[in-house]
Amino acid sequence: MPFAESGVIAQESPAISEVAVNLESEVDRDRASIPSGYFTIANVAGLKTRLKNPQTVLVDVREPSEYKSGHIPNAINIPLRTLAQTLNEIPRDRPVVLYCSTGDRSAMGVMTLHLLGYENVQGFPPSFAGWKASGKRIASN
Repeated sequence: MPFAESGVIAQESPAISEVAVNLESEVDRDRASIPSGYFTIANVAGLKTRLKNPQTVLVDVREPSEYKSGHIPNAINIPLRTLAQTLNEIPRDRPVVLYCSTGDRSAMGVMTLHLLGYENVQGFPPSFAGWKASGKRIASN
């Protein structure tokens, strides 16, 4: 039975594009309130500075085959797909930096860990590609 015949008054809902615009503006507003550098280390120099702290844990979230073919020295390998199952390997009381090949997986990892209550996690968006392009030393297994 159509709405009109059933006596139910149909209410107009906002168009999908209108909802998307509102959501996007809310996300933009929240993102603008986050201090610069809170989630990310923007360049190789920033990562090198962060790694001077011996407490910093550097996590390569790429797959094991990618890690074995070359990685940033002293990084441990915890693939993104196993991150939630290996939380015991990621300290809550020390700085943690995630990286991948180009930044996408590390961003997902940072957000995942933040949602799980980690406040000490940052990503390195230049990732392995940026490290390699800068001519820095590459480790391999």
